[in-house]
Amino acid sequence: MPFDMHRIFCATPFELEDERNAFYQVMSEFNEAYAMPRGILLVSVSLVPQMADKRPYQAAVNDNIKASRYYIQLIEDSWGPPERNMERDYALAVKYCADPESNLKQSVLLCKKPLLPHRVEPEIVQLKSSGQHLEFDTIDEFKQLLRNLFEGWLESIPTTA
Repeated sequence: MPFDMHRIFCATPFELEDERNAFYQVMSEFNEAYAMPRGILLVSVSLVPQMADKRPYQAAVNDNIKASRYYIQLIEDSWGPPERNMERDYALAVKYCADPESNLKQSVLLCKKPLLPHRVEPEIVQLKSSGQHLEFDTIDEFKQLLRNLFEGWLESIPTTA
């Protein structure tokens, strides 16, 4: 059975590796239980954890963001070190979402409650003050947020018969 495939790009800094792994797990379970029976396959896209410096591959990262239908940005207290900073990637995703001709339909900002609240970068504090994010504390809360997002996105994808 051929599947209608839709990419979901999940951008994570180094310190949220457990969440990146949970993203893959939840997507796999969701595909099996809900998407595949409808002829749809959600395809996970992210940076590999061994990629210490994404800058040489930024053009490929940009292409993957552009080719995705949905974009998830995870942050905790910063955008990440210069070698793996995600601020520009998120801005690019927001830009693509604003373009009606773009394949990218929605970008979501998921913020983990910081372990050290006094160390959160001012730009992240300002971004969170806009209220345009979803917050989680535990892996279980993160997984539930993903399930909710995937469910809504699956319902928004037209089925091809």
